[in-house]
Amino acid sequence: MEIKWYVLEKIEAVPRGDISAVVVVPYSSPWFSGHFPGNPVLPAIAQLAIVLDIAGKAYGRELIPKAVNRTKYRKIIRPGETVNIVLSPVEGKAMTHSFQLAVDEEIACKGAITTETANRR
Repeated sequence: MEIKWYVLEKIEAVPRGDISAVVVVPYSSPWFSGHFPGNPVLPAIAQLAIVLDIAGKAYGRELIPKAVNRTKYRKIIRPGETVNIVLSPVEGKAMTHSFQLAVDEEIACKGAITTETANRR
């Protein structure tokens, strides 16, 4: 299923309220245009946007970010790579999830995100 600028291959709730998803950001994604010519990488902001979008899909509502904490980028994500995403609720912190993006079982990015429901006007 094509969604904006990435392809969502799978999303599911797993034990303890975790959310698991698999996505691929294709070569044609506008995120790779100019970032960087001859050496395309998925920008950090795109990685966070995917996390936010996956959380919104899992909860069935549009979410907006309130805070992003403890984010570490450990591996470059290239066009066409399969990215495994896990979001886990942080106990005692409403609408806060730790998250992890992995490529080939190697952590590419991890951190925590706090969201709130978008107000529709």
